[in-house]
Amino acid sequence: MIFSSVSPLARIWIVLFSAMTFSVAQFHRAAGGIISPVLTEELELTPTALGGVIGAMFIATVIMQVPAGIALDRYGVRRVVPLSLAVSGFGSLLFSQADDVQWLLAARIMLGVGFASLTAGAYLLFTRWYPQDRFATLSGLMVAIGGIGGLTGTYPLAEAIGLFGWRANFAAVGLLILAVSLLGYLTIRDAPPEYRESQARPSSIKETLYGYREIFGNRDFYKILALGLVTFAPITAIAGLWGGPYFQEIHGLTRTQTGMILFALFLSTSVAGLVVGPLDRRFGTRKGVILGCACLSFCSLSLLAIWPQVPLVAAIACLVLMTFCQQFYLPLAAHNRSLFGDHFVGRASTLLTLVSVAGIPLMQSGFGIVLEISNRNGLSNEQGYRLGFASIAAALLLASLIYATAKDMKPLKSDRS
Repeated sequence: MIFSSVSPLARIWIVLFSAMTFSVAQFHRAAGGIISPVLTEELELTPTALGGVIGAMFIATVIMQVPAGIALDRYGVRRVVPLSLAVSGFGSLLFSQADDVQWLLAARIMLGVGFASLTAGAYLLFTRWYPQDRFATLSGLMVAIGGIGGLTGTYPLAEAIGLFGWRANFAAVGLLILAVSLLGYLTIRDAPPEYRESQARPSSIKETLYGYREIFGNRDFYKILALGLVTFAPITAIAGLWGGPYFQEIHGLTRTQTGMILFALFLSTSVAGLVVGPLDRRFGTRKGVILGCACLSFCSLSLLAIWPQVPLVAAIACLVLMTFCQQFYLPLAAHNRSLFGDHFVGRASTLLTLVSVAGIPLMQSGFGIVLEISNRNGLSNEQGYRLGFASIAAALLLASLIYATAKDMKPLKSDRS
């Protein structure tokens, strides 16, 4: 398939648009930690209600992964992603006007539904517009640029709320998402003119559902899912939830100081997108890069687990290294994509996303359970957090051992240029 007649600007725009969609989703995923105390104070939410509101978006995203994958493979990105963005845009607007827990839940569910197809939609565009060996590099570039949204949802959002209030900020973000939705519908195409659609692309819902038999018939797919379960979860469990209490309770930092550290953790994920993404092409292996990064992440968490009274600088360094290395998700997604033909990318990618996102609440709650059990057994808070880090390290090690038995899929160059 020759793509040389396509304007380079068209392919650049594919990456930029994907980064914009990723950015708005990351904003809402990161904003929970900032908006939670505001909602608790203004709307008098109980801890249970607050947890339900914040978690509703992630649960909705998980539930919608299979329908999103089916829709992407059946109808294409241009018809699915702009519509999904519109749903999330209206969800952000609704959130800005909500005055009770029911409307907050409805708004967060709309956000989760709208964000469900965005990552897989970007992967599908990369598959059709670029050579196969560029997949991880492009995904990393999307994460690096789109990570701006996640960073904006931390310290900058807190400052903006202080200036303009939380409702105005979320209303503005909702309007921005709707603008991106319209822009995508007007400018994005599913494939370049010379792209030859696979004859195996499903022509009916029945054929689409039957395609899952082939996906689940691949043994290496299960091994990728096992490692996928511990990709997003360690970052979100620590940088998105338990990192704040850890630095305040164990190291005695203020909220502002903790916020800056969490900002650095999210920043490391964006930088990692530029670094980790291209490594599979540089070394000619995806499996090697993935296991290497997973090993470094495991070592950093293990060091926090075995080092009593770890100094603040060392703790920050370990967690920055962990969040950086967890971006092995990029070559892992490329490995997953390489197992199947183009017409399976939407379904296979959303299944991986489903497992990866589902791991977030499991690890967040699991860390809390470890802390609670530690306290009940007379251990100190510091010992409890060390056991929490150890539990994440153990889960990462087990998943890595399972994935290590998969066959490597090297980033072979295609005839697309």
